[in-house]
Order: sequence, then C-alpha cells, then structure tokens
Amino acid sequence: MRTDLGAVKLDLRPYRLRFKRPFGTAHGLRDGTDTVLLRVSYDGFSGFGEATTPPYVKESQRSIIGTYKSIDIQDIDANDLKSLTRSLDRLFAGRSAPAARAGLQMALMDLMMKRMNVPASTMLSAEGTTQGKAAYTLGISTLSELESKLSEVTQVPVLKVKLQGTEMDLQVLRWVAARTDAALLLDANQGLSTVAQALQAIQAAGGPGRVVGMEQPFHQDDLEAHAALARGTAVPVIADESVQGPEDLEKRGWAFGGVNLKLMKCGGLDKAAEMAARARAMGKLVMLGSMSESSLGCAAMAALGRQAAWCDLDGPWLIANDPFTGFTLRDGCYESTGGSGFGVEPVQGLFENPFGT
Repeated sequence: MRTDLGAVKLDLRPYRLRFKRPFGTAHGLRDGTDTVLLRVSYDGFSGFGEATTPPYVKESQRSIIGTYKSIDIQDIDANDLKSLTRSLDRLFAGRSAPAARAGLQMALMDLMMKRMNVPASTMLSAEGTTQGKAAYTLGISTLSELESKLSEVTQVPVLKVKLQGTEMDLQVLRWVAARTDAALLLDANQGLSTVAQALQAIQAAGGPGRVVGMEQPFHQDDLEAHAALARGTAVPVIADESVQGPEDLEKRGWAFGGVNLKLMKCGGLDKAAEMAARARAMGKLVMLGSMSESSLGCAAMAALGRQAAWCDLDGPWLIANDPFTGFTLRDGCYESTGGSGFGVEPVQGLFENPFGT
C-alpha cells in the first residue's frame, strides 16, 4: 500500500469449511469446501478476505497461496476503490486466478472501509431501494432428507432446489412445491439434456409464477439451448457457469434473462459491482451467489444486495465451522450486524492457532 506509515502485513490461513451435512449438486456430493482466509493489517486496522475453492474450479489452496507469495502487495494503492481496482488489475494481469484476486480485493476493501469508518453499502453506493430476497438452497436429497431440511427453513422467501437430471427431480419438485409457500428457483448446474426436460421440471414445481428462475440447466457452452428454453417459457433462464466475468456477460448474456454473480468467479466485489450494473442496463435479472463461502464472503457480496432480485448467500447456514460472525437473516433478507467494513468479525484465535483441519 503506497503510504508513509509503514508496511502492510498479510497473514494467510488455509481452512476447511465443513458442511453440517453432505451437499449434493449435479457436480457431485461433497462434505466441505477449501478456502484461504486473509488478514491484512495496517495502521492499527485489520481487513479480512476469503478465497474459496470448491473442487470443480481450477484454483486450489496451494495455487492461491502461491499467487499471494508471488505478488508485492506493498505496491497496491488502496486509498480508494478505483485505485484499488487498477492496482489489482495490474498485479493479476495474465493470471487466471479470480478467487485469489477476490480474496485480496475483499481484505483490502474491508481494511479501507474500516480506516474510513464506513460500511460497505455506503462505500458502494449501490442503486435500488430494497435488498434482494434471501434464497436458501436445498441440495440433492431424498424426500426424508428434504423433510428435515425444510423444517429448519422458516424465514426464507425463496428456496433454490438443486436438480440432477433424473426422474427423481420431478418427484422432489412436486413434493417441495406442495409443502412450502416459498417461491422456487431451480438449479441444474448443467445437469439437464433437453429443453423438454427443463420445461417438465418447471411444470412439476408449479409453473411460471411459482418458479421465479431456472438456473444453468444445460452445458455452459450450449447457449442455443438456453436461448431456446427462454423462448419457450416465461420463467427467466439464469446463467451461472456460462458467465464467469465481465467479458462473458457481454458475449453470452444474450442467451439468458439473468445472471448469477459470484465473487470467486468474477474476481472480486469491484468486478461483481461492474457486472451487476451492466446486467441491469442490459435488462437482465441479477442474482448474488456464492461458492459456499463463510459469513465473510457472503457479507461482502450482500453489500450489492440492492442491485439484485435474489441473494443466494446461505453458506453460513450450511457450514458447521463458520470462522466469522455477524451475518444474519432478517425480514427475508441477508444482512450484516456490524458497523464499518463488511460488518463481520473473525472468531477468537482465528489467525493465532491452527484450525479447520
């Protein structure tokens, strides 16, 4: 950081976020997610970041730590958001490391806001007057497992139901639709094969109106199939894997009615803010998602909530060992309870003792 007050200190902590129960998607079943937690200390303040890597992405804890060791954070200008973005773009030029960039951007932005004593929502000056509705994800499950999961969900206005591309999907969707009044998002993670299959799933869940979105039903490169589905239903078709960063939104957005933005895909909150504004200008719906981040990563993304229709930021409710506190659900929306920065705090001893193994 360019300053006369001394060097910035960066602490890294590999951590394993453990799910309360195994979490199933069309990508497979997993019991947790690896992450790298960051603490950036300077001028008596500390900012925190998170770089999370589910198994289906290219980055890993090892590669992220290697990335951080290979760059000089002392040369970063973090006095304002635009300067921070320019510095990070320069440092990460030519690197395919969006999660590493996102984690460092998060930590430096948190530090900046704490030094200025402002919350993230003020710093971002996000458009819109209402926070996007909270969504809670039901992973691929048996009916008995779903009954237990639904009993734990009481305040969430939107349920996201994971699909796997089998006949069981239809049974699950009818079962869920009959037992809750929540709006439904369907998420196939590229697991469906045909437009007819997607339309069947929408009808099984109650049809347009009850179903508020169908997320990434087909392979990420099959844009024509997504466009064909969009022509065949009033339900918005939402891009996830098909749209990673700003360039994808420009090239591929035509096939979709909305986009699910994730920090670990796009490279940080600055890029997510840019994409949200551009998507809205294109007439697209915005969903804010995560890759099962902790309260820290979800709180960071929630700062853009006023630009979104939905906030799928339920990671803290799915994991058993959340390393941060202060992220909550109130009146159907996710929010932070703290003050400046992202409004969450690390659990005691997080960066002093081994943990998460």
